Amino acid sequence: MSDTDELRSQIEAIDEQIIDLIATRMEIADELAKAKKNSHQRYWDEDKEREVKQHYKELCEEVSLTEFEASQIAEVLLSISKERQKHIFE
Repeated sequence: MSDTDELRSQIEAIDEQIIDLIATRMEIADELAKAKKNSHQRYWDEDKEREVKQHYKELCEEVSLTEFEASQIAEVLLSISKERQKHIFE
C-alpha cells in the first residue's frame, strides 16, 4: 500500500468517526428540541448560537484550526441542528 493509500485510509476511518459523532450530536439536539417544546421554549436561541460559535473558535484554536475553519464547522452543524429542531416544533 502506498503512502497516499494509507493516508486516505486513515482519513476514511476518521470520517466514519466524525459522522458517528455528528449523528449522536443531532440525536441529542432532537431530544433538546423536544424538551424545549414541552417546556414552551423557543426552538432556537440566538444568544446560545453565539455561545456555541465562540466555543468552536476556542476549541479550534487549541488544535491550530483557523477562526474561519471554526466558523465553517459551526455553521454547518448549527444549520443542520436548527433545521431538525424546526421540524420537531412544526
